[in-house]
Amino acid sequence: MTTGTTPQPSADDDYFFEADLYDTLWAGLNKLDLPFFLSTVKEFGGPVLELAAGTGRVLLPAVRIAGTGVDVDLSVSMLEQGRRNAAAEGLDESAVRFVEGDLRTVRLGERFPLILAAGQPLFHCANDEDWAEALATVREHLTPGGRFVSGIPYFRFDEMAKYSERLYLAGEIRHPGTGQRIAMWDYNTYDLQEQSITRRRVSELLDEDGLVTERRHTFRKNYYRYPNEVRRTLQQAGFTIEREYGGYDESPYGPDSEHYVWVATAR
Repeated sequence: MTTGTTPQPSADDDYFFEADLYDTLWAGLNKLDLPFFLSTVKEFGGPVLELAAGTGRVLLPAVRIAGTGVDVDLSVSMLEQGRRNAAAEGLDESAVRFVEGDLRTVRLGERFPLILAAGQPLFHCANDEDWAEALATVREHLTPGGRFVSGIPYFRFDEMAKYSERLYLAGEIRHPGTGQRIAMWDYNTYDLQEQSITRRRVSELLDEDGLVTERRHTFRKNYYRYPNEVRRTLQQAGFTIEREYGGYDESPYGPDSEHYVWVATAR
């Protein structure tokens, strides 16, 4: 959500109203996964390609280590915010490149020793065909012996039941540009057969007395997969899973793990 006069949203840009808030909204992810992804950059080197890298939350720190990187994202507004972030950090176009593209179909004509997909962008893939196309993109851009590193949360029925079909406060933040208060409420609907989550987000601009001055509803649909399904899909797409973890702390994967994280190579 932006304040004041804003350009009109694009029907193809799900993140139009969230791009300038993204890094504030998801700052907590940096503690969860950023050290892990940066450790893979230190190990495997660059240049780094990140699919659906958005504002560069992971890619920009990775470029500090690797030297160069490419951010591919379908959202123009997220890419624009990424460029602003890169400029603010003193990174020029020779260090990081921003490319508008769909992770299923983009072709850069380049290969990379390390490809990242942080923040579970593969959950935008609705079906097996989408997953196959996304993994074909990864294979097309990996150097021989290169690594594909990503992870997903492990959704459980008891956790989903806590948030299913009820409105709850997702949090309150200050707009990073204007300082205005923004309260965010979520209402999630889970389709267990389709393995999808439809989120209605209600964002409220508040004055300092708590009066709502503007309210906006946005929708997003993601498609989750379970670790065994991801493992099978990777193998069917010609990947060998080199390492797998139950969290970004590199703990062993097991039935009580909250995440499934992998390092894979292409056969």
